Amino acid sequence: MVETQRERGQGGEERRWADGALAGGGQRPTAVSAAVRVAAAVLLGLLAVSCGRAQGGVPTSPKAPVILISIDTLRADHLPAYGYTKIRTPFIDAFIKDSWLFENAYTPCPMTLPAHTTMLTGELPPEHGVRNNLGFVFDGDHHFNLPFYLKKQGYATGAAVSSYVLRYETGLGHIFDYYDDSVGPTPGVDSVRYRRPGDKTEIFARDWIAKHASEPFFFFFHIYEPHRPWDPPEPFKSLYGATYDGGVASADPIIGTFLEDLKKLGVYDRAIVVLVGDHGEGLGDHGEEQHSILLYRDVLHVPMIVKFPGEFGAGRRISVPAQLSDIVPTVDAVLGLPTPKEVSGTSLLDIDGKGRAVRVIFGETLFPRLQLGWSDLRSVIENRYQYIYGPRPELYDMVADPAEKHDLIGSQAAVAARLAEALKRYPTGNEKPSPVDEETLRKLAALGYIGGLRDNSAATNLPNPVDNLKYLQRMQDAWTFADDRKYPQAIESLRSIVKDDPGMLDAWIKLGEVLSDAGLPQESAVAYREVLRRSSIPLPDIDVALGFVELGLKQLDEAEAAGRRSVNLLPTKAHELLARVAMARGDFATAENEAQAAAGSRNPQPSAVLVMAEVKLKAGKPAEALQVVEQAETFAKELRLPSVYNLDYLRGDALARLNRVPEAEAAFQREIAAFPAHSQTYANLAVIRFIQGDRAGVDHLMDEMARANPTSQTYLLAASTYESLGEKAQSDVWRRRGEAAEKRVTQP
Repeated sequence: MVETQRERGQGGEERRWADGALAGGGQRPTAVSAAVRVAAAVLLGLLAVSCGRAQGGVPTSPKAPVILISIDTLRADHLPAYGYTKIRTPFIDAFIKDSWLFENAYTPCPMTLPAHTTMLTGELPPEHGVRNNLGFVFDGDHHFNLPFYLKKQGYATGAAVSSYVLRYETGLGHIFDYYDDSVGPTPGVDSVRYRRPGDKTEIFARDWIAKHASEPFFFFFHIYEPHRPWDPPEPFKSLYGATYDGGVASADPIIGTFLEDLKKLGVYDRAIVVLVGDHGEGLGDHGEEQHSILLYRDVLHVPMIVKFPGEFGAGRRISVPAQLSDIVPTVDAVLGLPTPKEVSGTSLLDIDGKGRAVRVIFGETLFPRLQLGWSDLRSVIENRYQYIYGPRPELYDMVADPAEKHDLIGSQAAVAARLAEALKRYPTGNEKPSPVDEETLRKLAALGYIGGLRDNSAATNLPNPVDNLKYLQRMQDAWTFADDRKYPQAIESLRSIVKDDPGMLDAWIKLGEVLSDAGLPQESAVAYREVLRRSSIPLPDIDVALGFVELGLKQLDEAEAAGRRSVNLLPTKAHELLARVAMARGDFATAENEAQAAAGSRNPQPSAVLVMAEVKLKAGKPAEALQVVEQAETFAKELRLPSVYNLDYLRGDALARLNRVPEAEAAFQREIAAFPAHSQTYANLAVIRFIQGDRAGVDHLMDEMARANPTSQTYLLAASTYESLGEKAQSDVWRRRGEAAEKRVTQP
């Protein structure tokens, strides 16, 4: 079985960034009983606080556990601790009583991957090189990072994350001994499949920490609840609705459970525990509903709450500006370790401002340029003022005007000039993206990130994002139409956008996707080809998407060429495409080789393993197909995935071919229950009903299929199913419905 919850040994690689004076690592202890671990944990708790003091009166605590908790998309001003009154967060409030709260902490970038890379490196995005959620990979072998640094001090390092945005392949997985990112990407179903509920991630975190509680360790725990799409569990949905506040409130008990687990394991009291948000959410305050595009305080101001070993300074509130890059030097100070010169942050224990220069905080977003073709933005915050540099610079007094509604650029010229000079002192870094890999763009779009990747590094006179939010609203409307399967409206909206601005690749990409979903493969292929023609950088994910459309059109040579072009940059999906092309040609030996390559690529999911089951079924080997399905199911259980798209469908198909009909029926019914839009499952079950003489059952299934997935493709599948059963009259009825549905899509 492929190991996706990666655990690596402590030994030996040299890290070129490492300080030559650092001591070597040490080995992990062998497994011990829970009782011995707890006893050892208590002993470590007694010994942890010793020998000297860090700044701020906090004693140094060599070998103390270090735990970083990140709540994705959490605005500081939507927590009660920061003055918000519309929700309750009792568990976070209780944690604050043990901690220091930093009232004015900021992220350097309103995007998940750059912000978390800053947390783990102590460097700003221009320094660590990760400038966007896609197109950049962190190089941990050549950049300082806290996991490698602590590993050299004998620490075990682990992480569990809740979103595809932080997948192993971003480079973050490489820097930890253990990195669980088993977020089950599932084609054809709701975008929530690219994220994992935080309570599920907490189980992985708890289990790993329990194994390492008696030794020095660093753990990174990430949850995603406040991020769109909002669908909080009860009772939060009833209390707050499917809203941002509901997402924030639902994160609170997850944090409470995790902190309680730390206490039960004897870790909490002796640990450094940092709780932060990575960035905020616009919520329409400045015209941006989400984040990534603008740089106002609503997306930059994040909570930062730090508990030190013991009860030192508990309940303290600090107003001096802080930033995410301060986490690493703070940890170093408490552990009694030197902070390497690469780190540009400052210890939170040493930012009281006494005898120090006024602090300046940096922010940036390259998202508008890289993904929308608009200008990027940069900013600096100096105490009460924020200066935002773009095509039309802006200046705000965040004390007098915390909502940043009154631009002072015309009336405070001296302040603006001073901050403009301060901004020039920050490095620009490498801004050129690399090709996108592993379906990244499609999956990030499913999580609400709009925009295809482009290289505009040499472009000038790009439009101001603030002036182009009207396009963003139109795009968001189109995305909403698509999510609601209102395909005529989505297609009309997207065609209007590309007519007004043909260079907006993201709109072309979404148009290709929607046309494919709506059963218009010819038009979809045209849109995808337009993307590839206009892009200045390779887009292998789009190339493979085009290849799948061409496969459906039986353009096998073109589909194969797309797979060959993309196989190095997009191995899993490219090999899957090539396997399906080979199946369509009846070349099952090649299909098996390609399916094996898809399952053997780095960090595969059970869905990749299932490609082999399809090959076995096409080759007339249902017993072998069933074995592969069972392997994929075992893999899914290891990853704690509740369900996997296509798994029970393929199981049912194999069982039906083996004449194990009752088991096949049960499998098909499970697939329909988990994935109601999987139309082919209804068709296969209808065939079983027909053989059993249940003619009414056939009609019922076809009606259910159409209600679950009302597209021309579904109606035509019903027509072909009835035709295969010899029911020509019914086939004709459904075919006419399909043709009418296609006309409605193309002529709204």
